[in-house]
Amino acid sequence: MSEKIETIYDEYIAEEKLKQGTKYEKIAAVVFKTLNTNDVVIHDLTLRGDGKKTAHQIDVTIESSNVSRRVLIECIDYDSKVGISIVRDFFGAVSQIKPDEAFVVTTEGYTRGARTFAEDEGIKLAILREFKDEDWEGTIQKIHIKGTVTFINQPSLAWVAANEQERENFYAKANTEEVNSTQEIETATTFFYDQEGNPQENLQTVLKPILNKLPRNPVSPTTGRYEFGAIKYVKMAGVLLGIKGFDYEFTSGQNVFDTIVDQGEKIALLVFKVIDGTFDKVIFDQDIDKWTFNDTGEVTLK
Repeated sequence: MSEKIETIYDEYIAEEKLKQGTKYEKIAAVVFKTLNTNDVVIHDLTLRGDGKKTAHQIDVTIESSNVSRRVLIECIDYDSKVGISIVRDFFGAVSQIKPDEAFVVTTEGYTRGARTFAEDEGIKLAILREFKDEDWEGTIQKIHIKGTVTFINQPSLAWVAANEQERENFYAKANTEEVNSTQEIETATTFFYDQEGNPQENLQTVLKPILNKLPRNPVSPTTGRYEFGAIKYVKMAGVLLGIKGFDYEFTSGQNVFDTIVDQGEKIALLVFKVIDGTFDKVIFDQDIDKWTFNDTGEVTLK
């Protein structure tokens, strides 16, 4: 095991003495848990295939909780490339247990023979090793976002009567002191009604998407008329009024923002990549630091 891998384990998981290769296996288990947070990930599990007598020690096993799915992972902490014999031996367990997926994970890579055999038997080969500065090459480390948000200030709305009959009925019955007044209303608790006066949608539900689509000009007020597809009813000055739409006026403001999206204070620790190019991920300190193991070897939150 490299000194860096051992340091990562001791600092972020647990400082303890373990036999050669075990810390690498447990780091791999934590990485797979990071990538499969909803699944059960167990280190060092003994399994038998259905109807088989031979027991197989599996370094890391993933069991999906929502569907019937099992993944077997063999971890090889080598300073050189893994050869065909390792992959072939692991295939013995795979062929008997018959998981949905199987991985071999190591630090330095695989010989051509190992890669060919793994491809023949559907075993995925992956690299899990310490992060190096050159691993940032070709990777977006931060995104600089600069933009302007144009927003609507509080609008003024004037209901437009559905027809002349509705208008005449309103002026005949309305409280004259309120007819020409301007009122502030809470749109979440003020409702449109049906013709019988039964409350329907609140104003916020109907008006917000309409206003959000209107053009905005921070230089001058925006005015216009919007008509509904069908007559709606509102209560004004004590009278139920049928309306076909509303006239609007509002001013707009602007906010300019400039921000950088990056990894913050996170420290890159490991690189995990499947060698067929389907997956490549940097593992950070915060990904590792929150996990530990219970008495059964399952990866759990600290």
